[in-house]
Amino acid sequence: MLTLDQLVSEFRTLGIAPGDTLLVHSSYKSLGGVEGGPQTVIDALLAALGEEGTLIMPNFNFDFCKGAPWDVRTTPSHMGAITELVRNDPRAKRVFHPIYSFAVIGKHAENLTAERYVSSYGKASVFGKLRQLDGKIMVIGLSYTNSMTFFHHVEEMEGADYRYMKSFTGQVTDWDGTTREATYTMLVRDIERGVHTEVDPMGVLMEQAGVITVSRIGEAKVSLMRADEVYAFTAREMRREPGLLYYIEKPS
Repeated sequence: MLTLDQLVSEFRTLGIAPGDTLLVHSSYKSLGGVEGGPQTVIDALLAALGEEGTLIMPNFNFDFCKGAPWDVRTTPSHMGAITELVRNDPRAKRVFHPIYSFAVIGKHAENLTAERYVSSYGKASVFGKLRQLDGKIMVIGLSYTNSMTFFHHVEEMEGADYRYMKSFTGQVTDWDGTTREATYTMLVRDIERGVHTEVDPMGVLMEQAGVITVSRIGEAKVSLMRADEVYAFTAREMRREPGLLYYIEKPS
């Protein structure tokens, strides 16, 4: 069983420094056992980041795309146990976005949650702001394909002809209980062309180039990278070989 002190030490050894702004994609079960459960992982991340640090957890929920209403106060995260605990943490502020919401604790929480942007992956999104803050991304126990939404930010900013912008309209509820109809956009894959997301090849390439640092914590593979370096590397390599981020399934 991993302890709080062990996790803090491992996170710092991997490269988390006091004052960092850190986006974490996580599978709690992948760690293989932690004393105190998922909350210990959160406490360890916050301890490694220090008082000047900022922890960002995805609170993504795709039910809005299927017509379900979204309430900033109550709609749960679909991104795992750790993310839901952070969403409910009284210290956390939540990004007002019915698809790609985030819960944020720390120094830059106000900055990261103040703007109500429309585009899921655009310049004004948390992904864009993460670059501005020289932030880092950590992946705990997940494949890059099942975690690295940041790649879609690169695709939107740089242009990707295998995706297109799609609008989703539905009911959203504010902190004061006010409900209204609103429209949000997302750069989606072109299903008609048989496009499937597969970004593991880009992740492997970045590991080989040293853009991503990898360690084993408990039973989990844990990766750490700087958002700005990921952006620059991906923007360059996707022009050279777009198939590093997707594949096309031919009709049978």
